[in-house]
Amino acid sequence: MHGYLGRILRVDLSRSELSEEALNEDYARSTIGASGLAARYLSDVLDADTDPLGPDNPLLFLTGPLVGTSMTSAGRYCVSARSPLTGIWGEANSGGFFGPELRFAGYDGVWISGAAPSPVWLSIVDGNAELHDAREVWGDDIYATQARLRESLGEPRARVACIGLAGEHQVKLAGIANDHGRFAARTGLGAVMGSKKLKAIAVRGTGRVPLYDPDAFKVVTNQILALFKEDTPSQSLREFGTPGYVNLAHMLGDLPIRYFQLGEHPSADALSGVDMAEQFLRRNTACF
Repeated sequence: MHGYLGRILRVDLSRSELSEEALNEDYARSTIGASGLAARYLSDVLDADTDPLGPDNPLLFLTGPLVGTSMTSAGRYCVSARSPLTGIWGEANSGGFFGPELRFAGYDGVWISGAAPSPVWLSIVDGNAELHDAREVWGDDIYATQARLRESLGEPRARVACIGLAGEHQVKLAGIANDHGRFAARTGLGAVMGSKKLKAIAVRGTGRVPLYDPDAFKVVTNQILALFKEDTPSQSLREFGTPGYVNLAHMLGDLPIRYFQLGEHPSADALSGVDMAEQFLRRNTACF
């Protein structure tokens, strides 16, 4: 099926077993994109009794069919499980390079089950997956972890998704970091990773994403990129990030100040993307 590699890596941490399975094409066709695909997969195995921080709560890292292609904004990956923060469906996503690199390494996603008896980390390099002892990096922050695992692999361009101290201690709002400080931040999935004693996943690959008609795809991506260049909100996001909306949101009463209990906050405008760009921004760095 073009756009997908057709492979999911299964990791059973309780048994230290790694295996490979074919992507469920029916699921992939009916739920296009990583979040929908993860929801469909997990609906088969989750129920009301599943402990979010127990070994029976699977943790899925998934990508969509465009991730790793030249399509603009197609560099994200999704993490899903039952949320320890809400007790219901948990989903978070992050940009950067981890998602594309996972696909270049040979997989559309990683399904993590069970829980390791002691801290481990997972490497995936061009289709070769391996579990490693992570006791030496357990307790490290996210920045040290990423640097040390790249060095351990001997792959300076490896991409690492990892947890820090909050995830290790199963803080229920902990996120998963990649590419220095990008985060899959919602619903506490870093705590799920910590409950499994999985410190990190490091990926590196040289593969490519299969396309049905590369020439036609290039034409479409160029057309979409041209639209973005003329789109004012898109350019605002590029220049100022999400905080670029702060001033307007404050004026419209759309800032969630104390969960919308208050309409105004005197210091809010000082947090705007414009102010932060003027005071602190040195340069822009792009994701994939």
